[in-house]
Amino acid sequence: MRYLLCLLPLLVCLPSSLSAAENASHLRGINFFYMNIDSSFASEVTAMERLDLSDIMELQLRRGDIELRSFIANKPELNVPLIELSIDSSNRVSTGQFDLVLRVRDHVTIDRNKAKTVATTFELSRTARANANEIDTIKAELRELMTAFVLIFRQENP
Repeated sequence: MRYLLCLLPLLVCLPSSLSAAENASHLRGINFFYMNIDSSFASEVTAMERLDLSDIMELQLRRGDIELRSFIANKPELNVPLIELSIDSSNRVSTGQFDLVLRVRDHVTIDRNKAKTVATTFELSRTARANANEIDTIKAELRELMTAFVLIFRQENP
């Protein structure tokens, strides 16, 4: 029984690490990214804080020697491959937690009808509990999330 209790935390963490590892090969061959932040589910994130989060993402990507291109706001179909951060704090009131989801969206072809479309090809997420200064907690979690992403990306694109 005691061994099962010791293994329980490992089993809980295993699915999230597997999903990132399973999709890591979809990052292979990407030469550049467009970048976007979606804070529509985090009303407490102000425009200035959104710029700070964008700066953190851009800095981490550039430190990882990953090229960024300027996001074209009025032509979303041209922004591919896209790395997008989604911030969701809608559960904060009931649970005190927020979610950060980092997605890579890229062109894919559907096998059954050979149609080309854009879909999420890679995803990393973090759930954390906010402390008294929520935006500082979000920034710290974002730094860790971006560090993990750059590491995975560099493993696939040496």
